[in-house]
Amino acid sequence: MQISAAFCLEQERLQREKAENEPLENRKKIALNAAKAWAAEALVAEKRYGKQSPLEKADVAIAAEFAAEAESGEAK
Repeated sequence: MQISAAFCLEQERLQREKAENEPLENRKKIALNAAKAWAAEALVAEKRYGKQSPLEKADVAIAAEFAAEAESGEAK
């Protein structure tokens, strides 16, 4: 399974939030480095998504729709 750019950006946000609220300098640096890594991975994921064929992009959209339905309990 490939990680989506949205997931990576969410992880980046969480790590930046951790860094902001961390009183220990060492742990703050670790969280900021993790945030940078997640941001870089988001760029890779975006490039990977851009290289997909139109059919693969449609598959991703359909899978996202099924996931959204499952989360909301509206599965048919």
